[in-house]
This record gives sequence, structure tokens and C-alpha cells, in this order.
Amino acid sequence: MFDSRPAFAAGRPQPLSDAHTDRYLALLGLDGGPPSRHQLAALVRAHVLRVPFENVTALLRRRDHPTGPAPQPDSDALLTAWEGRAGGGVCFEIAMMVSRLLATLGYGAHLVLGQISLPFGHQAVVVEVGGRRYLVDLGNGAPIFEPLPLDGQPVEVHRHGLSFRFRHGDEPDALFQDRMIDGAWKQHCRYSLAPAADADRDAGYQHHHTPNASWVTGSLTMVRSTDTEVYSLKDAVLTRHTEHGKSADTLPDEAAYQRMAAEVYGLPALRIGDALAVRAAFSQLGAGSTTTRR
Repeated sequence: MFDSRPAFAAGRPQPLSDAHTDRYLALLGLDGGPPSRHQLAALVRAHVLRVPFENVTALLRRRDHPTGPAPQPDSDALLTAWEGRAGGGVCFEIAMMVSRLLATLGYGAHLVLGQISLPFGHQAVVVEVGGRRYLVDLGNGAPIFEPLPLDGQPVEVHRHGLSFRFRHGDEPDALFQDRMIDGAWKQHCRYSLAPAADADRDAGYQHHHTPNASWVTGSLTMVRSTDTEVYSLKDAVLTRHTEHGKSADTLPDEAAYQRMAAEVYGLPALRIGDALAVRAAFSQLGAGSTTTRR
């Protein structure tokens, strides 16, 4: 059933239909339950394990809509793809979906924006439950299986040889994500924890859909996190991270990509061959080139 409700009204996520909610929870293997810290943690963990991080969906969206603004993600189409093991998403798809699910389940939830390489370029969710606030960043491409408390204390996550730190700074209602690189913490993202303005969300979203303006259309990127490893694809290089180190392999041809999508990412129906063709076409354009009229 198509869910025709608007995704947001006055910047707040709108509840999903009952049918859509039932399908979403079935995908995650959850029964919902009343809002609680325990239920939120179960939802975050299930989502990371079930829905891979990938930009194939965005590449194909831009191909299918080559002129004008890219259409906003469609919640029913995304859920259908997730159920059919045909896709996952990046931050602007996953954050939209999970914020609406949380609102439906009775959590206080709003989208927030983060800056990694460009203003408004990243989206996450702030969730309120039990009188506390948490950051839920499921479109982060990282093995972060838990909601992160926003109570002022730094939070570190160490998993599969990768390290992340979330900390407050001097700016009010801001949060910083650092990553351990070559033995030192380096800032990766600055989050603004206030509810995101629709115009700002759309500006970041449209920028990412401009061919070669960001990694979303300038690369082929996929990440899958499990309890024992993280797989990270960047163009032709597939890197596997574990507690014992990392290893990398180069994919030689389209058939190898398709096997990788099915066997490593659990996405046998992913149209990765189509995405490779889109990426090849975009690579012929100059950096930041676009046919989009805004």
C-alpha cells in the first residue's frame, strides 16, 4: 500500500500509516512496544544490521530524474526495496525513514543536520525518551549500534578496529563527531541539534544529487556493519575491518560487483550494474557539473 502522507510538516516527521509501520517493524524483526531506552536501542541495532549504507539508490534517482530538482525519497519505494533486498540508503533516506517510524511509535523525534564536507550535508535524528535526549545516526556508514546520550559527557565507540567520539564543544546545541585517524582524533562532523529547517535539508539533499559535487554522485560507496566486521566499498576497492586489522580487495568487473552486493551486503536485487553505468557517465562530466535547474 502506498503511503501518501507527507513526510514532514513544520519540520517534524509525520507518522506512517499502520500498514507501513507493520511492514517496517517486520523488516527489523521487532514488535514495536512502548517508547523506552531499551526499545530504542533494539531498533537502532536492528536497523544497522538490516539496512546497509549505499549510494546506489541516489545514483539511480538522479539518472531517472536528470533535470530539475531531485525528488524527495519516497518512503514506500524505499521500504519495498529494503524488503526485497534491493537497496539501503544514505543519510537523507535512512534518517527520514527512521524519524517517521520513531514518531509513529510515540517517541519525540526530529531531524537534525550535520556538516562533514558541506553545510547541511548530513542528516541524523535527535530522539527524546524517558526525559533524556539521544542522537540516532543510522546514515553514518559506521558500526554504531546504539543511541548516543546527549547529556554532556563525551561518548566513545570502539568497534572492529574503528573508533568514534561524540562530544559537545563551546557552541550551544552543537555536537561533534571525531574519528581516530593515524592514532589521533580528527573532527569528522559537526551536528546542529536544533530541528532542521526544510529549506536547509533540501539544499543539502539537492547538492548531493548534483553530479560530482559530492561523494554521493562522485563515487560508488557501500558500507555494511555486522557484529564481527565492517565492509566498506569505495569504487572498486572493498575493505574489511575486524578487531584484528583490515584487508582490501579490488573488484575486477561488473560480475564481481554483483556477487559482492549479494554475498557481502545481502542485496542480491541491488541494481549495482546500473549504478556503475551512471557513475561512469557522471565521470565524463566536469566536477560539480549538473543538468539540474533549480
